[in-house]
Amino acid sequence: MIKSKKIDLDKVLKSTNADAVLIMNNDGIVLDSLYLEYENNIALMTKAFYTMCNDLSKDLEIGEVDQIMTKSAEGFFIANRLDEKSIIISVSKDISKIGLSLKLINSLK
Repeated sequence: MIKSKKIDLDKVLKSTNADAVLIMNNDGIVLDSLYLEYENNIALMTKAFYTMCNDLSKDLEIGEVDQIMTKSAEGFFIANRLDEKSIIISVSKDISKIGLSLKLINSLK
């Protein structure tokens, strides 16, 4: 695994109280991660998810996707584009942290 030099994942975890974080490139290759058991699977599924959502967004004529947030009864994850080559994913089981997570993840660009 190639370590990302741009983002301090420990700092992201502490700032958002997230349970796990991951940085991947556009090809679904993990660049850095903390506390994810199936990081490669998550990165590849996120790549597919981003591709489908981006195609939908283009079909709806609302531009490129910058962020995807998914919430369930037991938690949420946010996938946010960092730049043209990478995406950060934040995972939390504490739904009350959605606002804080969105604010911090958006500020990482």
